[in-house]
Amino acid sequence: DREQSARFLEGLELVEPGIVQMHKWKPDSDTYEAVPDADIAMYGAVGRKP
Repeated sequence: DREQSARFLEGLELVEPGIVQMHKWKPDSDTYEAVPDADIAMYGAVGRKP
């Protein structure tokens, strides 16, 4: 879940939009609407050292 994923990124500065389901990080307008949230079991983010 999101909280478990956040532990891997502690101490890092997150790039917007932060920790979100993978299909929402940089959504492609064609596929974003077609994928229900319940079908995605993976979270992702990009972090950098402050």
